[in-house]
Amino acid sequence: MCRFLLLFILLSCSGNSQKIAGKDIDYFEADEETGWIRVLNKQKKWGFIDKDSIIQIPFEYDFINPFEAELAYAKIDGKEVFITKKNVRIKGGFEAINVFSEGLAAVKKNGKWGFIDNAGNIVIQVQYDEVDYFRPNGLCAVTKNKKSGFINKSGMEIIPVVYDDAYQEMRDQNVIVKKNNKWAVFNNSGKQLSDFIYDSFKRASISDFSKDIFTRDESTLFENGAALVEINGRYEFINTQAKAAFPNNKFDSASVFDTFKNAIVKRNGKYGIIKPDGTFKVPLEYDFIDYFESNHAFSEYYNARKGKIYYLFNKDLKKIGESYEPIYNDFSNSVPTLIYQNLNRKYGVIDWQGKTLVPFEYDNLQKIEKTPFLQARKGNLYGLISEQGQIKIPIQYKEILSIYDKFDGAENGGKLLFIADGKVIDINNNIVIKGYHSIEPVFYNHNKLIVSRNKKFGIIDINKKTLLPLEHDEISNWVEYGPENRHFIVRNGKYGLIEYETFKIIIPPVYDMFWQRENLIFAKKDGKAGILDINNKEICPFIYEEVKPDYYGFGMRSKENKVYAKKADNFFQIDLKGNIIKKISEKEYKSATKPH
Repeated sequence: MCRFLLLFILLSCSGNSQKIAGKDIDYFEADEETGWIRVLNKQKKWGFIDKDSIIQIPFEYDFINPFEAELAYAKIDGKEVFITKKNVRIKGGFEAINVFSEGLAAVKKNGKWGFIDNAGNIVIQVQYDEVDYFRPNGLCAVTKNKKSGFINKSGMEIIPVVYDDAYQEMRDQNVIVKKNNKWAVFNNSGKQLSDFIYDSFKRASISDFSKDIFTRDESTLFENGAALVEINGRYEFINTQAKAAFPNNKFDSASVFDTFKNAIVKRNGKYGIIKPDGTFKVPLEYDFIDYFESNHAFSEYYNARKGKIYYLFNKDLKKIGESYEPIYNDFSNSVPTLIYQNLNRKYGVIDWQGKTLVPFEYDNLQKIEKTPFLQARKGNLYGLISEQGQIKIPIQYKEILSIYDKFDGAENGGKLLFIADGKVIDINNNIVIKGYHSIEPVFYNHNKLIVSRNKKFGIIDINKKTLLPLEHDEISNWVEYGPENRHFIVRNGKYGLIEYETFKIIIPPVYDMFWQRENLIFAKKDGKAGILDINNKEICPFIYEEVKPDYYGFGMRSKENKVYAKKADNFFQIDLKGNIIKKISEKEYKSATKPH
């Protein structure tokens, strides 16, 4: 059931002693194992309900994990427990309980670790100083008396707990152990496959792009084709038998084999890309090769430089482009096209196999977020084209900007409206709004627009309704550290504030100076200075010639927000209400209130 339909069901249910009402829910998500819904209520307690909002696990827990192997990890009153689907708590006086893995969960008691099964029975005695998780190979790394090894699910030492360190990854049948700062390889039956000769092993990832981003990656040393190891400053690849993976196996540097079973290698100052059998699919002749993405699991193309030219290879190691600059953008499984500048310094679009989708005839191309269109530039003029190169808006405008972006909902994003040379146009180049010198979407609501004509600014909505008349010298848009829910305005050279949704005047534009700090306005009018709050309440009376905050301290995590004032030829530190705290020198006043 989709999340939105589920929310509708929750909000539609009437509450009683066995149900929870939608208004009482703070967070929820589906539980895959039970089909229930894991819920955090407004009182910050966790429980489970079914699709009819009937409570299955009462809201009494400080935290609950999803169910796994018939149990859910939970916290209550500072204690960690596992609960069954009938809300039976598995206890044992444990100091900590890890999540279940391969049917067992690590538990801690009196500072030592052991394992329980999903009935809460201790199946491996509490005796270890540290433990990992059981993996699909049936082993778990443990440490006892500062020595490490591996046990199986019966608690038997498969690899004796006598080594300096022990390590394994999610997908591997093999494990590694360390002695005298060198690593060796063992299989999951405990057979030693190599001597203790390796300085390090490099971790890789395997990605399944059919899964969501949170579950698609699994770690490995060996299963991407070969494990990358370091020996005395050189790099080699070894297979699951801990033998050299292929002839001519030593390199000055190397990357792990990635999801697509490609590894970048370097020898004698030259780079290439190899496959797990050692075949150089990209010859060892480039000055540099770089992954498009720092996480190698997601790298779906590669930049290879030779001299001044970059050669672009796809994940299949087919050369699909050449450029004078490295190419970094969102070329991926979900976005299987690539924009780049070719050797003629023109932009176009290609697909995975290098087929040209948009001809290389543009001075710039940029994707417009959440649309199938590209902003195209020729010379100093802009227009819009489709991803197949069809002209949608002629290249005739000095600027063209999308009104909506990736943060707008589907309803607004689907409107496909653009600002072009002081007009709003649709995707078919029809004029929707005209008659202004400038148009800018309001930062927090793109259905509202700050517009100008004859150097005067106002605000309209997307339906051309006037929300604030065109009679202002300036209107602020988003202000990073500005007053909450307010816009600054300037009219006839005077400053004021308006409300951010209705644009109602909150502080009239009658002030000569307007300096905002911490939702306070340091203002000046008719030669007198004081302090207002953002609702136009007078905080400090307008009785001074100047009132200024500490330039560097006020509102900047200072423990004391200092305020200073000038009256006649006297200088003071005052409180926010205008009361004099002490008299100070002119030098101290200037030092505190001016940038330096």
